[in-house]
Amino acid sequence: MKMAHQDKQGVEEPITGDDYQAVLDFIDKMDKLSHFQDRVDIRSDIDHIWQAIREDLTHLITVDVCALFIVNPLNRAFELHSAIPGEDEERCRQELDFQVQCGMFSWVINRRRPALVPSLVFRKKKSVVLLPLSTAKRTLGAVLTLTPVEESAITQEEMKLLTLLTRQASLAMENALLYDRLKSEHDNLLQARNQILQAEKFASIGRITSGAFHEILNPLNIISGHIQFALMGTDLDDRLRRYLTIMQEQSDRIAGIVKGLLQFSHYPKKEMEAISINELIDKVLQVLEYEFTFDGISIDRRYGDALPLLNGSVENLSKALSHILANARQAMQGAGGVLTIETYLYPPASGGDSEPQTIRIIVADTGCGIAADTADKIFEPFFTTRETHSGLGLPTAYSILHDHGGDIFYRERSGPGASFVISIPV
Repeated sequence: MKMAHQDKQGVEEPITGDDYQAVLDFIDKMDKLSHFQDRVDIRSDIDHIWQAIREDLTHLITVDVCALFIVNPLNRAFELHSAIPGEDEERCRQELDFQVQCGMFSWVINRRRPALVPSLVFRKKKSVVLLPLSTAKRTLGAVLTLTPVEESAITQEEMKLLTLLTRQASLAMENALLYDRLKSEHDNLLQARNQILQAEKFASIGRITSGAFHEILNPLNIISGHIQFALMGTDLDDRLRRYLTIMQEQSDRIAGIVKGLLQFSHYPKKEMEAISINELIDKVLQVLEYEFTFDGISIDRRYGDALPLLNGSVENLSKALSHILANARQAMQGAGGVLTIETYLYPPASGGDSEPQTIRIIVADTGCGIAADTADKIFEPFFTTRETHSGLGLPTAYSILHDHGGDIFYRERSGPGASFVISIPV
């Protein structure tokens, strides 16, 4: 039994094999589009979603050139993200500009449905399919596709499929952008939490050491005095003198650790004054210059010009910089290297609602670097990878900089060594 359908005049016509095949092709394309969300998830990035869009577009229409434009959230401009093939990037930009100038692009965006329009750049019987990527809340971007067929060759069914594709792609892109924003906020919260924990840790150490400071140092000074008195004797054999010397060295080490701990709770507050950071760094380097030269370390100064003054303690900031520079020297000790110190203003210009300006100091060395599994512990008191060090240098610098409203963090380098970024408000 043959099936039939009615034409526009109501006359029944038999359904041909071509009609069956067209229906089957339409169902097949619908089925492929229904799996679009299966190929992208909330963690997919823009490039992954763009690849899925291109694959489905080639199943629906003939594609010669395909370009993705993303809305810049700062200026709301449509910026080219990618064009296939790459050599047509500039012509894709020109095509979009012309479509904007003639008003066609804004019509398509406001309509939020794909449209087929004549090409104003490629010409030569080419047509442009504009696919707006937008949701009910906002416009995310647009896809510009060049197809060699004439406008009448694209059927209503294909336009419906293109509409379905753009809606799915828009939802996937919005989810991906939302995921990236939430991930960024989550990372910022983790960083803030770690800073709070670090501050609480310093406060706890301060509370412990402030009460025990004198109780430890008083008997320690007595022990150290008796050792020194014993070492003044002339009838000591070499073995006993060596033992007493070791005891004296360890007593001095205990005193240094206790005094270092005291800095977290009662770090001496010095008079605040206007400071030129470049001059301050030079003064600190003058003190350490001999040690760097002795270890074969050269210093590369990259100071910013006309930097504003800081309000801070010269003595305390000098101590913080000394700890950081000493840490860099120890990383290069025995092998030599280059210590790079860079200063600059960030952000470069300050407006009414812009981010507050800070002076950034980058201290980078070419030493042994910091292992990935220890990078998050380097500002913890007593953490050290060297047996002969107390592990209080970087934590002390961290404490001083935070007293000045600043910050310090470790940044990985592409080459050998380590890099620290210091930020101090102007």
